[in-house]
Amino acid sequence: MKLITSFCFCMLSVVSLVSFAQTKTGPAGHWEGSIAVPSMEIKVLIDLALDAGGQWIGDIDMPERKVTDLPLKGISVNGSAVSFELPGPSVPKFQGKLSEDGNSLSGDFIQAGNTFPFTLKRTGEAKVSAPAKNAELPSQYIGKWEGNIKTPAGSLRTVFNLANKSGAADGTIDSPDQGAMGIPMNEISVTGGSIKMTVRIVNGSFVGKLSEDGKTLTGEWTQSGNPLPLVLTKAQ
Repeated sequence: MKLITSFCFCMLSVVSLVSFAQTKTGPAGHWEGSIAVPSMEIKVLIDLALDAGGQWIGDIDMPERKVTDLPLKGISVNGSAVSFELPGPSVPKFQGKLSEDGNSLSGDFIQAGNTFPFTLKRTGEAKVSAPAKNAELPSQYIGKWEGNIKTPAGSLRTVFNLANKSGAADGTIDSPDQGAMGIPMNEISVTGGSIKMTVRIVNGSFVGKLSEDGKTLTGEWTQSGNPLPLVLTKAQ
């Protein structure tokens, strides 16, 4: 079972760190613990807080996966019941319950029909990393881009979907050969004739240069520090 989608694979903008005060009984705070999967434990660091508008926000680090400041979504707090999701295929989800003293949170981590126990301990105040909004993409980058990543295990079809939504660059990646669709991108930026995209859930990034005719992006996909050449062609 792949705990985090292995896009290839095996899982720039300025960010501001904002500190939020914790409460004794609510889930706001910095949490540290692990998910117990067969033969190992996955360490997780989680920050949960209320923003200025009273909405829950949060992010997660997974050091062994080299995943940092991955935004959480679907955060729900109902009394002592707390749940939140990770972005990406199969929507990995934490469903837990606060202890009576509010200093521990435990429950189930659920992904693709598999359930594993997790336990977290509150260790301090939350510091949620709030990414700046991506600038809009120039029109020549918008669309579907297709290519193949050559890995030691073989070639993997790859599709980048780029668009502008709500005045900001937005994108997802599909890996059809692995059945992983809609993997969300995080930071997307264009400088000169080059584009950079980061995909935090798989600790990946792509940097590519647009051809003069606007039909190809030539560059490298890097995941966990391992670069692989990648040429993407714009679909018609």
